[in-house]
Amino acid sequence: MGGTVWAWFMAGYPPVAGIENKTLWRIDAAIATHDAPAFTVTGPAGLHGRLNWGPTEHGGSTWNRPGREFGTGLLFPGAGCWDVHVKLGRLAADVYVVVG
Repeated sequence: MGGTVWAWFMAGYPPVAGIENKTLWRIDAAIATHDAPAFTVTGPAGLHGRLNWGPTEHGGSTWNRPGREFGTGLLFPGAGCWDVHVKLGRLAADVYVVVG
């Protein structure tokens, strides 16, 4: 299904392995839903990252992107290319993140 997913890494890009990075997400699903998004974080050699907290919906901000805004605390345990899989309603997207 159509839609968009945007990610803003608040501590800068690229994120650093082993250090939590507050990340803002704007998610615009083609079909509206009031559910929270689900996140799966998979890295090199099958490593699994995690959310230390969130997703927490924000009422709004000055970040001008379409969709609902959520905050998360992403933690990547190792360097490399990571896949953050985001699912909200029928929208499924992958955000590939290079971690230093």
